[in-house]
Amino acid sequence: MTSLRYDLPEQAQVILTVYDLMGREVIQLTNTIQEAGFRSVKWNATDMHGKPVSAGVYLYQIRAGEFVQTRKMVLLK
Repeated sequence: MTSLRYDLPEQAQVILTVYDLMGREVIQLTNTIQEAGFRSVKWNATDMHGKPVSAGVYLYQIRAGEFVQTRKMVLLK
């Protein structure tokens, strides 16, 4: 289980999506309106169909209002 943490300065619609290195969407972990504060989203290393994904490098993108940030993560199994 992998936890992705972020700090939300104000209430916003938050979309957190995981992509492979080819830019293909693996799974959307959240798409909800969230209150301000520190947040954590757990990913059980499965894709949108519930199938386990391979160990490796993935990108995750957080969108909150006008804010967009993309970062790398390494999934180890």
